[in-house]
Formats: sequence, C-alpha cells, structure tokens
Amino acid sequence: MNKVLVEVYVLKMDKTYEIFLPPNKCVADIIVMLVNSINEITNGVFPKDYHVALFDSEAGGFFDPSLSLKKSNINNGKKLILF
Repeated sequence: MNKVLVEVYVLKMDKTYEIFLPPNKCVADIIVMLVNSINEITNGVFPKDYHVALFDSEAGGFFDPSLSLKKSNINNGKKLILF
C-alpha cells in the first residue's frame, strides 16, 4: 500500500504541514487522523476538535466525508485546507 503525500494548510494555526495519508481510508477517517497528527505535532496547541472539514484548495469545494481517499481524487502533491 503506497501512502499519499499531501500538503495540508491548517487554517486555525496558519501553518502548512506535509503529511502521508493511507489510501484505503475514507475522508472522515482521514480528518480524524489529521486532527490527531497535528495535535501531536504541535504538542497539544492544535485542539482535538473533530468538527472540521477538508477543502480542496486547487479545485475548490469540500470533500465528501464518506468517499474513500482514492475516489475523492486526493493524490500525491494535493493541497488541502483543514477548516
């Protein structure tokens, strides 16, 4: 299983992170993983708030949480925004 490297801009932190994502997960699971990862990276400064959404900064629009990573067209180099 190849992981997908994406760039995630975190609006609440005004910071960008490069993160590997597992391709077999749905967007909802990816959001939870991102929140947990960023919380850990920031030593708890970023809150574990799961009421966030993932936005496609290139195409515009929010990702459907029920779609798999593959079906949502999230691939290597994709630029995302965590709202």
